[in-house]
Amino acid sequence: MKPALFKALCGVLLLLSAPALAQQSGTFQGTVVARVDLRPLADVRVTASSPALKTEQVAVTDAQGNYRLPQLPPGVYTLRFEKEAFLSVTRKDLPLKPGGTVRVNMELTSAAHPDEPRALNPFPSIARADPPILQAPDRSISVERPVNSQDPARAFQSVAPLAPPLRTEAEGVARYLPPAIPYVGAGAREETPAWAMQHLTPLPDGATQYLYRDSDDSARSRSSPGSNGVNPTIDTEEDRFSVFFVGVDTSPYAVSRDYLQRDVLPDERTVWAEAFINAFDYGNAGDVNGPFVIDTEGFPSPGRKGYHVVRITLKALETLPDVDVQVEFDRQAVARYRLVGYERAVPAPESLDEDDEPKTPLAAGQAVTAIYEVKLRGPAIAFGTLRVHYDVTGGGWRRVQKLLPSSLLRASYARAAPATRLAYVASAFAEKLRGSYWTRTLDWARLSALCDDVGEPLHGRPDVVELGALIRKAQALDKRKDRFERVAPLNTMDFDRAPDTGD
Repeated sequence: MKPALFKALCGVLLLLSAPALAQQSGTFQGTVVARVDLRPLADVRVTASSPALKTEQVAVTDAQGNYRLPQLPPGVYTLRFEKEAFLSVTRKDLPLKPGGTVRVNMELTSAAHPDEPRALNPFPSIARADPPILQAPDRSISVERPVNSQDPARAFQSVAPLAPPLRTEAEGVARYLPPAIPYVGAGAREETPAWAMQHLTPLPDGATQYLYRDSDDSARSRSSPGSNGVNPTIDTEEDRFSVFFVGVDTSPYAVSRDYLQRDVLPDERTVWAEAFINAFDYGNAGDVNGPFVIDTEGFPSPGRKGYHVVRITLKALETLPDVDVQVEFDRQAVARYRLVGYERAVPAPESLDEDDEPKTPLAAGQAVTAIYEVKLRGPAIAFGTLRVHYDVTGGGWRRVQKLLPSSLLRASYARAAPATRLAYVASAFAEKLRGSYWTRTLDWARLSALCDDVGEPLHGRPDVVELGALIRKAQALDKRKDRFERVAPLNTMDFDRAPDTGD
């Protein structure tokens, strides 16, 4: 058999066998907090070891203290939690069933003050092994948002006045990777980030193939027709309600950063805007509403004519076991809107039995930020309403409702708060990497200038400085042509509707 034919046959067999093998894998995930005050701990090293593994698997917690160890063979595991200045903790004899998801939350004690009192933590260290999320296995190096696995929203409880039914636009499971992204070549090992090394597939001739697979090939894993890979713009006459999830994993931002630091432009299908947006801390500004601090602001979009960028940041003041967020746009004030990020989603049912619905917790000090693009019809007192539906342990369901006044829309980017500017730059960076139609008029040089102008005190913060460097690196690496030019020339661009390129 010819070598080329042999390699092709091996590739086909690999693709055919991967889903069956993946269905046997399981996942450990959870949140790590400080014992004394339950604040989320970032950069905690979580190591999984088991007789079922050839080598230990490692994950690092994000800014919200979340970690995830996917694609693990079934067996009995030991998890080790380590962070500088904290006592390490080891949990042994943790069973992982085929296709199961086991949550292991952990509290770490300060090494300097081991006798500090323990704060009340409503989360158990280990939850039951849940069934496979959406009956689909996890992928190799992808990350699913730690949100409701079939996340339709539920109707708000009767807290005056009665709110409209809370509906979601998504089932809540994002696929951070496309169906398959192969990388083949002898030099690929040197270019591959450390987190991907465990997923190498050696071929018979000594070469190496890197296959990152999304095992769910359902319609859920593909973007809507005509959306060109990003969320569509929605007419409020068709649907004035929008939902964004409070559980966002920021790992895709770290993945893209790793690639860019190695002088490789990340595959646009692995870039997710909500991860980029929530990779940054936007501070504590805002109004206190119940157990939340809510900060909202907007300004005219630098890249989309006729639209405003609106930032919504929700931060918990206490630990809440389940939180849902809904935005209702006023049809008299808003003609169209688009949620940036949270792609590959399908409409969800109108209601779901709350007793059976997986929880979406928000820990004390944890925040989530969403970016919308909004087209206004004209002057109005308010353009929408933000509603937060949350569960209080032992206290039942409650709701916070906040009007979104037009007064929060600033006259320009320069007049917006630094946090709002930074959130927009992060979202636009992701959309540029995605090749989004909506950032065609915002070139890399302009985006870099906007990043340099986020303002103090954020301008000199190390993660913001790094963001600026990544944008400049992407500018140097991006040699892609404008895929939309042949069907929608830039000088006649429609800022309301994206063309269907047929890709």
